[in-house]
Amino acid sequence: MYSIIRTKKLKNFGAIARSARHTFRETPTPNAAPNMGNLNRVVGAKNTSELIAAFKKTLPEKRRVDAVLCIEYMITASPESFKRHGGNLDDLGNGYFKDALSWLKDRHGAANVLCAAVHLDESTPHLVAYVTPLTKAGNLSAREFLGGPKMMRELQDSFHSSCGASRGLLRGVKGSKAKHEEVAAFYRALTTAGEAPKLTASDYVAKALGHETEAWKKAESISAANALGVGLERRKRKAGKSREKALDRREAEAASAERDLRNRTEQLNSREISLHKKQQEVSSLAPQLEEERARANSMQRIINRHIELREEKFLIPGVPREDFFSPPVFGR
Repeated sequence: MYSIIRTKKLKNFGAIARSARHTFRETPTPNAAPNMGNLNRVVGAKNTSELIAAFKKTLPEKRRVDAVLCIEYMITASPESFKRHGGNLDDLGNGYFKDALSWLKDRHGAANVLCAAVHLDESTPHLVAYVTPLTKAGNLSAREFLGGPKMMRELQDSFHSSCGASRGLLRGVKGSKAKHEEVAAFYRALTTAGEAPKLTASDYVAKALGHETEAWKKAESISAANALGVGLERRKRKAGKSREKALDRREAEAASAERDLRNRTEQLNSREISLHKKQQEVSSLAPQLEEERARANSMQRIINRHIELREEKFLIPGVPREDFFSPPVFGR
């Protein structure tokens, strides 16, 4: 029986929303029991809209177009570890999921763990968490947390020692190349042909962690006959991934265009505010301008009156004003 932790990088809000709609049961979930949905536990964002809003509030505005916005964690244990499958752990893992959440908060900072949900309406209880990969310096860097193979081994070691070991759970085989997707594809190939052998949960978990049980080896011989179906399934999956990448690319382009539009809108708003201030300044100067104009008119009237008084002072009684100021005529 093993402790299990998996990670997935989500690079845009569309990918986050698609995952969140499953987590919050906002889309049909065939592998979940409808009458057990009320047993699920959620900490943090309670729906997709809240989760997207939390990411937009937490993420830095300036970031690379291809930056990882979210690390999605899926944490569980071998199915037979739980009482519902004959094990010793209750549905909450005897505190296993609580310790896992504390481990995530210690690793990333509590403020960056935006949501954690424990699903009890599926066959095996598991925890899904959405985390912003912000470093202590405030930089967006999934590499600092997931990095390469060495860092992933350290992640597995740390998680197992903090959460799994105390409950008697084993750590997976180091260096195993097995992947969850490969195990799932193998199962689909068998069931499609109607020849699925009776494999237990232990057989699947052992394969995912690098072991092959006798039952698995026997089933593998049957799956060889279905290679054509497996190939078709792979092609379908590849085509689906290609469409998903195209959608992600378009969403990234739309996000970039949205940021450009937001920047231009802010620039226009700034210019509008500056223009409004200048208009206010001009309006505030208008009364002063009118006052100066009135003062100038008053000064002009005083000057005109002063000129008139000086002219009247030099007039000779009995001589018309126009003759007095006319030029003299000589030679008469």
